[in-house]
Amino acid sequence: MERNNHAYKASLIENELEAAESLLSTLKNEFEALNNTIAPEEISQLVKQKEQQLITMEEASQKRISIISITDSELSVEPLKSLWKRLLRTAQTCQNQNQINGGIINTTKRHIEQANTILNGRQPVSELRYDSSGETVSERQPRTLAKA
Repeated sequence: MERNNHAYKASLIENELEAAESLLSTLKNEFEALNNTIAPEEISQLVKQKEQQLITMEEASQKRISIISITDSELSVEPLKSLWKRLLRTAQTCQNQNQINGGIINTTKRHIEQANTILNGRQPVSELRYDSSGETVSERQPRTLAKA
């Protein structure tokens, strides 16, 4: 019975690992898409994939958590030990890649907002200016791009 329980626990971790690896693949594809000029529809498709994979991973995690606690002594015995370590590494890599992707999205968004602000002849809101005494100065006057 213990052997079957061990195999069942291994299968739960394997299912979650498979979901995490699938998510990581999509995150890497998203990274490539964000760094190359592609159609917004393709990025939207990747976002939908990512959302579905997050749901799948969450379901696999909940199933595993209901059976295996992180203090389970079997996690220190092979093959669960190596599976568990792979799962933790993959989950950390997913988190790191997602943060990188989020940074790219935020930077791109900021650049677009700044360009839009400049094109509309306004001072970018996010820029802080300081006077000679070190106090912040708010310039709410429109800027002229050119005079004819």
